[in-house]
Amino acid sequence: MMLSEIPLGRRLRYSLAGFAGGAVAPAAMLVPVVASGNFGAFSTDLLGHWSALGALALPLVGAAIGWRIAAWEAILHDRILRLEGGTQELEAASRVDRLTGLGNRQALNDTLATLLKAGKACSGTLLLIDLDRFKYVNDTLGHEAGDGLLLAVANRLREAAGEGALLFRLGADEFAVILPHAQRRPVAEFVCLEIEHALAQPFELAHGRIMAGASIGATLMSSADRDVAAPKQRADLALYRAKEIFGPSHAFYDEALAREVLEGLELERDLSRGFVDGEFYLEYQPIVAVDNGDVRSLEALLRWRHPKRGLVTPDVFIPLAEKTGIIQVIGKWVVQQACAAAVTWPAPTGVSVNVSGDQFKDPNFVAHVLDCLVETGLAPERLTIEVTEAVFSVDIDLVCRSLAELRASGVRVALDDFGTGFSSINNLRLFPLDELKIDRSFAGQMLETSQGAKLVDLMHKLSETFQIRTTIEGIETKNQLDFVKLLGIGEAQGFLFSKPVGAAEALNYVEARLRQSEPLPSA
Repeated sequence: MMLSEIPLGRRLRYSLAGFAGGAVAPAAMLVPVVASGNFGAFSTDLLGHWSALGALALPLVGAAIGWRIAAWEAILHDRILRLEGGTQELEAASRVDRLTGLGNRQALNDTLATLLKAGKACSGTLLLIDLDRFKYVNDTLGHEAGDGLLLAVANRLREAAGEGALLFRLGADEFAVILPHAQRRPVAEFVCLEIEHALAQPFELAHGRIMAGASIGATLMSSADRDVAAPKQRADLALYRAKEIFGPSHAFYDEALAREVLEGLELERDLSRGFVDGEFYLEYQPIVAVDNGDVRSLEALLRWRHPKRGLVTPDVFIPLAEKTGIIQVIGKWVVQQACAAAVTWPAPTGVSVNVSGDQFKDPNFVAHVLDCLVETGLAPERLTIEVTEAVFSVDIDLVCRSLAELRASGVRVALDDFGTGFSSINNLRLFPLDELKIDRSFAGQMLETSQGAKLVDLMHKLSETFQIRTTIEGIETKNQLDFVKLLGIGEAQGFLFSKPVGAAEALNYVEARLRQSEPLPSA
């Protein structure tokens, strides 16, 4: 602040105060003179002593200092105002995401707190959004492409969420939307669908066209929410469920969903403990030659006997194991246990082991399989690695290289559950396969409709075209077996031959079949 900008009144007040302060000393000198009336002596002393003369000048000095203090105060006041303004700007900046300009996590918490404090019966709807494929874009195209995608997503969210929506970016690929006016589920559902549609469209960025998509968890907010953590936790649970659905999706919180999700989370925690505590074990189901009943191989089937829940089925715990990453550890254990059991069976009976697509992401997967063969002494041709069509959704080049390396070592490869997943003739051409296993669902239909029968025949002929062996799963009756023979399918598996059994029973079964000469069992 310039001196000329200081108000005149303030300058005069400070100068007068300085003058009054400086006049104290001269006044003290004059009091005894006035009392004695000896002014002549005072004049002689004043002119003879510079200190006395200086004392008389103190009021003027005080006035000048007061004038200057007024300027200093004004400057200090101006700086304080600037600091306060800077603090407010910093505080505002701390609540905004720098990249997208949306509110950040702190802004979300403050906004939720304000809405809930109002105590309305319904404070609107909270959406938590996870962007799909952001990590892939960041890792493959770089952070600049990732930032471009986030900016484009923020713009589309503004348009899709509608007027009055409050938008936030919480983290790398996490967003939140508050819909204050969406106080009923159908309204919020409509906004969720709009956001899903908007984010599912291709993004035309400087690095090219990018596909994304999103998962959304939603919950209504109410006066019953005691703090901001309550609606956020509900939306998180709904988001957890939405992410389990393939592709862009949303889920709305309800009590049934919460119970299911919490049970799933508890089961996830139990996976590691259960594996360490020995709750997992293998059973084996024979795969037999259709023409004479010889046991060609036995499929190793993973089981989990939970101490409280009882037998947990693979379709429940395998996805959880893949999600948590423990599938790598469990998968290695399964290969080792299966090879150790198979080496006790009469040769050339082999063992088939199911392998998850995630296991191929382990760079040591192939080495581990080959090490198990060496450690147990099992011949490579007696081991079959079974993969499902879901591996086509993984890095197909990585899977092909791994399977080719295993086949080069003598290990057989089978495509399991054929006809139920992402199958295509091109994938059959690309994959190094020895065997195709027709899913059990087709065995149940092939005698019920002509279409079912033609489908099984078509898959068998497709297998013959690629010169690979065909096995059909789910054979439970003699009529089914006879039809399979008629089609010329070489191998079958199902309850007609044996249910899954433990390792000791599997050995007994194989040895018993070797001693038997009678035909296959009748229904």
